[in-house]
Amino acid sequence: MTIPDLGFTLSQTYAAPPERVYAHFTDPDLIVRWFCPNPDLPTTAELDVRPGGDWRVTMGDWVVGGSYVEVEPVTRLVFTFDWEHDDEDPTTVTVQITPEGEVTRLVLEHEETSKDSGHEEGWLLTLARLDRLLS
Repeated sequence: MTIPDLGFTLSQTYAAPPERVYAHFTDPDLIVRWFCPNPDLPTTAELDVRPGGDWRVTMGDWVVGGSYVEVEPVTRLVFTFDWEHDDEDPTTVTVQITPEGEVTRLVLEHEETSKDSGHEEGWLLTLARLDRLLS
């Protein structure tokens, strides 16, 4: 029996240098401006951006967090992703940031453990918010 690939990959280009895109993933003051799919929810963030460091984002009553697995400044982040309100296993997110001429390409891979988690829709909404900030 073959286990289906339950993850997804999103690719987006931003009219900003890689350093600025990376900062929006690693600076708590910047991540709270785009990370929550619902812009009306109060959002706070605690980020210890180093391998083994923890991260936590509170969006109203919703809390998600995890640990950094890999940190390669400006180019790559790998972190676990775990909602505090459920008992699902943590998933893994990989963010790759690459300059492409005048733009920066962001490729986000989210390894899932179940179907219909809503993560893909959430990332699409948040990456659209990030695009508006970086434009």
